[in-house]
Amino acid sequence: MNERAGWLKDIEVAQTMTTNKMEGVYLCPELRSTTMRIGQDDHAEHPSRRGNTLYYRDGRTEKVTL
Repeated sequence: MNERAGWLKDIEVAQTMTTNKMEGVYLCPELRSTTMRIGQDDHAEHPSRRGNTLYYRDGRTEKVTL
């Protein structure tokens, strides 16, 4: 397949231009779920630190001594 044939195949799915805002179909590709990556939730295993206190996700708190 030459370059022009490939280009024509790509544009043949395009719909006709319209000025009516509610006409046509938009699939919202930007709102599809993102891909999963290894280790993306590893941060949840560690507590948050505010000042000298560690806050765990299960509600526990722990004072940090220097």
